[in-house]
Amino acid sequence: MALEDRRYERTQLDYENTDECFHIEVYDQRYVLNRVHDVSVSGTGIQISNAIEPGTPVKLVFRSGDHTVSVNGTTVWCAPIPLGLETSTAEPAYRTGIQFDTKDRNCSMFFMAMRDFIIGHPQVSNHHGNTAS
Repeated sequence: MALEDRRYERTQLDYENTDECFHIEVYDQRYVLNRVHDVSVSGTGIQISNAIEPGTPVKLVFRSGDHTVSVNGTTVWCAPIPLGLETSTAEPAYRTGIQFDTKDRNCSMFFMAMRDFIIGHPQVSNHHGNTAS
C-alpha cells in the first residue's frame, strides 16, 4: 500500500523495558512485540521474528496493569528486514502490516491505548524520531 493510499496518519512506537506488553496471537502462537510501527485506527506495522503469511487472521493485544485491549486483524504484507537494519539482534526479523477488522469495535480503543502509552512514556519515539511528550 502506497503512503498516499493511507486514510489515517500513522505514528511509530518503539519501546523497551516497560511493564506494558504488546503481543500478537497467530493461531495458537503468541509473540511479544518490542517494536510497533505505523500505528493508526485502521492498522499497524509491527516487527516480529517470524514471517506471517498475508491473509492470516491475527489478534493484537495490549496489556497494561489490569487492563487489556485487543483487536482482530489480518496480515496484509510481510517482508524480511536485512540483518542489522532496524534491529539490534542478529536474529531474523520481519516488518509486517496488519489491517484491523473494521467490524471490531475495539479498533479505536486499541489505538487510544497505544496513544496513551506513547504520551505516558517520554522515552518512546514517534515516527519523526522525536520523543513523545
